[in-house]
Amino acid sequence: MPEVASWTELARGQQSQGLLPLLRRFGPEVALSELGLPPAEVWAGQALLKKEPDASEEALDSLPFEVFCKALMAPLLGLAPHLQQKFFGFAAPELNREQRLQVVEKMLAKNLGLAMNEKVVWLTGFGSKRPWTEERLLQLLALTYFHPVKELRAKMLESGGIGPLAASLGPAQGEPLATRVVSCCLHDPPPRMHPAWGDLLRRCSPLERFVFVSRLAGKLDLVWSGRAEGLARLVAAHYGVDGETLQSALALEDLSQLVNRLEKDGPEGLKAVMLRPLSPFRPALAQSMDENPKFPAWVDCKYDGIRILLHKELDSLGNLRLAAYTRRRNDWSEMVEGLEPMLRSLAPYSLILDGELHGRVLDMEGVARPASVYEVHECLRGELRIPLKYVAFDVLYLNGQDLTGQPFQQRRQQLEFLVGSRLHKPGLPLELAQGSVAKDKTELNKLYEQFRRQGHEGCMVKDLQAPYPMAARSPAWLKRKPTESVDLVLTAAYWGESSRDGQRMFDSYSLAARSKEGWREVGTVGGVDARTTAQLVAEIWRAGLLTGVERLRDSNRGRAAGVELKRHLVVTVAYEDLLWDGAAAEVSLRSPRILQLRSGEMPLEESTPWEDLQKRALRSRLS
Repeated sequence: MPEVASWTELARGQQSQGLLPLLRRFGPEVALSELGLPPAEVWAGQALLKKEPDASEEALDSLPFEVFCKALMAPLLGLAPHLQQKFFGFAAPELNREQRLQVVEKMLAKNLGLAMNEKVVWLTGFGSKRPWTEERLLQLLALTYFHPVKELRAKMLESGGIGPLAASLGPAQGEPLATRVVSCCLHDPPPRMHPAWGDLLRRCSPLERFVFVSRLAGKLDLVWSGRAEGLARLVAAHYGVDGETLQSALALEDLSQLVNRLEKDGPEGLKAVMLRPLSPFRPALAQSMDENPKFPAWVDCKYDGIRILLHKELDSLGNLRLAAYTRRRNDWSEMVEGLEPMLRSLAPYSLILDGELHGRVLDMEGVARPASVYEVHECLRGELRIPLKYVAFDVLYLNGQDLTGQPFQQRRQQLEFLVGSRLHKPGLPLELAQGSVAKDKTELNKLYEQFRRQGHEGCMVKDLQAPYPMAARSPAWLKRKPTESVDLVLTAAYWGESSRDGQRMFDSYSLAARSKEGWREVGTVGGVDARTTAQLVAEIWRAGLLTGVERLRDSNRGRAAGVELKRHLVVTVAYEDLLWDGAAAEVSLRSPRILQLRSGEMPLEESTPWEDLQKRALRSRLS
């Protein structure tokens, strides 16, 4: 076999043939970047040939990314004109909701050198790709532009987010990018330290870089009428399929997957979309019980665990294939110990169960209580050892038959027979969710109180005659949980993204209770509505509460930055439960939310003391 150098020389002599022919012939045998070929195009070409081995020489040719962003992305961005002018040097015309939808319609109809699926993912996100954390993006920008991460982080806070920061890092350098090259790199990302990342960033204009980095971060805020529903309607019209048929299929597959089916098989392709094992789907969700349900009704215990849909299928040779899908359709089967023997011990050759991964914890005082969802997560990560079990509350598929159209009462009978036949079997313990029929509100209240005394979240109330409400919050499934409130003090505020009018808003706050030793933090509250946020921000500025001391906290997007506050703001906070950590002697609130701003009417010394929270938490555990 020739030496690498000889391969390189041979490729150099055939450069005039174009990038894809070179990649198809030499593949990984030669570092084509040594020939002066741009790393972004080399990686995109390799990714494209994996999916389309017979792709033409012009397969990467498409609308310039700058034109794509300026004509199609900028009009849909949730940014005020003066911010677009500031970040990009121009402002797209302001459009109303219907005009924005027309932009999307034109984008789908025009030949841009992009497949329909590529257009859809630009509007919806790149499938199951996990968004990058801000910290990871800051490190990438630091490596590309030779700025310290600390300096970039401070500039990000000042500019209003990771997208505006990226836009501020100078003009484009090098040849313009084709949109399909960027799409290929986002859909099939290069390794973290691959030179394609730096090549992409340097060749982007401020607008391109804003769109590219915001999409990587999962924060590309596109505003247009109807959003998911409107896009599905446009796709249905484009392919000439019934809108309701496409909406039903969306419960089982992403829109990009459905577009692939329509491209390949036309409208007939949707007939192949059906519930089957090992294909994730969107499960049923519950509405809050604001009114009395229809009686008689089924009342389930509501467990505080991780929602898991278990899938099992045996092939023709008896080999077991399985999956454990979360609500977000991620497969966690490798994280759950004992899953394989448990599913193998069940008689059906194919099935889908809906249920909760749940556990119990024995505290330092010897009191057993249900594990919180956070403790179940810690157990799956190997940070905590607690016995887990799977509590099944529905069966959706059994021995090749889709049961979701059957009444709940009928599905429950089949579930009871299925789970009841599996006693003293190996693997992860499998139990039937507690529950029974309630004839009226009195019986419902008794069951609710029984589940609460056991330490559970509350109850689920289900219509006995309803089918399984896949991918929907349906009145056929209602949830009832307690709500208690306390008065606490805000001790820190954490920055969110810039709003459309350019204001830098806080999106979460640290909560603290007064104690004999000082202020003790008991949790973080987010999801504050716009009206309350405006009141909080106005009071923070009016009273001069920003101390200038930086605060950082862990979040699901990495490290969130904020500012410590002077002790002044009192808020009434509702919560679902109080958690007590005996080893650390700490109290924390589960699912807190701000009900009311109390500053001005309640002095700090009248806020709820930490010792009161401790008593409530201990009482909750002992009950």
